Amino acid sequence: MYVLGLNAGSATSHDPAACLVDGDGRVLAFIEEERLTRKRHGLAQQPVRSIEACLRMAGITAADVDVVVVGWDEPRMAARAGRPWGFDSAREFLAGVGLIDADNHHGPARLPDLQFVSHHRAHAVSTFYASPYQEAAVLVVDGNGEDESISIFRASRGQQPVRLVSWPRVYSLGYLYEETTKWLGMSAVLHAGKTMGLAAYGRCGAPAGPSWLWIADGRLNSMLGVDPVLDYGEIRAGWRGELGRWAGAPRAETPIPELAGDPAAVRLAWASQSIIETVMGWLAGQARELTGLPALCMAGGVALNCAANGRLPGPVYVPPVPNDTGVALGAAWSVAPPTRIEPFVPYTGGEPGTLSVIPEHVRRTELDVDRVAELIAAGSIGAVCRGRSEVGPRALCHRSILASPKREDMRDRVNARKDRERWRPFGPVSNVDNDLWRPVGDLERYMVGAAQVTEAGRAAIPAVVHADGTTRPQRLDPTAEPFVDALLTRLADGDHPPALLNTSFNGPGEPLVETADDALACARRQGLDFLVLNDELLTFDS
Repeated sequence: MYVLGLNAGSATSHDPAACLVDGDGRVLAFIEEERLTRKRHGLAQQPVRSIEACLRMAGITAADVDVVVVGWDEPRMAARAGRPWGFDSAREFLAGVGLIDADNHHGPARLPDLQFVSHHRAHAVSTFYASPYQEAAVLVVDGNGEDESISIFRASRGQQPVRLVSWPRVYSLGYLYEETTKWLGMSAVLHAGKTMGLAAYGRCGAPAGPSWLWIADGRLNSMLGVDPVLDYGEIRAGWRGELGRWAGAPRAETPIPELAGDPAAVRLAWASQSIIETVMGWLAGQARELTGLPALCMAGGVALNCAANGRLPGPVYVPPVPNDTGVALGAAWSVAPPTRIEPFVPYTGGEPGTLSVIPEHVRRTELDVDRVAELIAAGSIGAVCRGRSEVGPRALCHRSILASPKREDMRDRVNARKDRERWRPFGPVSNVDNDLWRPVGDLERYMVGAAQVTEAGRAAIPAVVHADGTTRPQRLDPTAEPFVDALLTRLADGDHPPALLNTSFNGPGEPLVETADDALACARRQGLDFLVLNDELLTFDS
């Protein structure tokens, strides 16, 4: 049996994706539309190319797909809008994502069974079945599902997660953070991570800020009230007004590259971040209290807030795709859950392939770990593009830019190469236990939790220490990327710390590179010193 999970449909405004699993829940292919269209977050797109890619990687055709499952309840949303839903709607939906021919009115002899899963349930399934737990509390926090913005589930292997409680959109932490990001002059969808990075400059010494969302009498409260039917536009407008009144201006007047030097911008970013951390801490406690279970799984876009994640007591698990990409995985697993408990392997996309054209200025040699170690130790900045691409927004060493974190000025150098704001931080990758940061458990699997850097770490890896003394680490499984594992080991054999600066291999407004051609083009645009492509080392004539 083949089950195709999708983030698609009328409610999908960003992060469309496709995930193909077999009858035992094994992930055969899982990729975001943005990697193929090269348009960040796939705004207003459907997962047409990602479906094609999944079928191609698995070596099957659309006729082989038995079930298509969507991580949104389309019939429920249609009924709420007063629209009918039936067989013709299903055919139109399948045609809209390219699985059947829209012009063939008679269609194939057999259509796949089309099913829908509520958005938060798909999120819950995606994180729980990717986790190492037999049973767990599950917390989903995002902008919105069909109606809700927060849900708590109890999950056990072999059963569908049971929703215990939910909160409507008027309590949306996601909406609040998006409006904060827009007040700062940035894109609500593209740049929420920048707001989190900026907030760190206000963590030390700044007041927590206003009570827009707060805990009182054992309840979550919202300044916008309790109306469960306020719509997206009304809630966003409400937060926009509150932010403007508190900040004393409708928007920041400081250019984005200079925001870290603007006290008002830093104050507002920290105000929203402090609310996220306070409310997420309370919700985590509620999830554990309601379920009686210590293990906590999280999903939804707010679960990408690694600063908040790292401050939660463990055990906590967040998958590499807690955002809407992950509902494609959760939708597929809601029909065919995995039969074994094992760590989720995020390398589910395509191989780089070969270069279509090899420019004269590119020198190619056989990949040699000693040579790359020499380049890194000498201060060179390079990138890796090997194996199947990682799914999700974090670069996990298959599509990464790497550099030495030993010198603090490396942060400025890499930010300049990537055309990023100087105030934005980086994280490290290591393949061994170390004393450079305080461990954050499973959150280190996919770079989704902030860790406090130790004194030893501040001295050894200053380029990846953020303004608040934290970093966002990845603990590399030695089998996940053998070359980077060998590179880390070789560097640590000398006087280099057992870590590398690791950041996403992309440019401003771009998704992670996917193919060899993407990688070479990006490396040249950014003026990188070398590129590890498949089993070759590429260096460039100036």
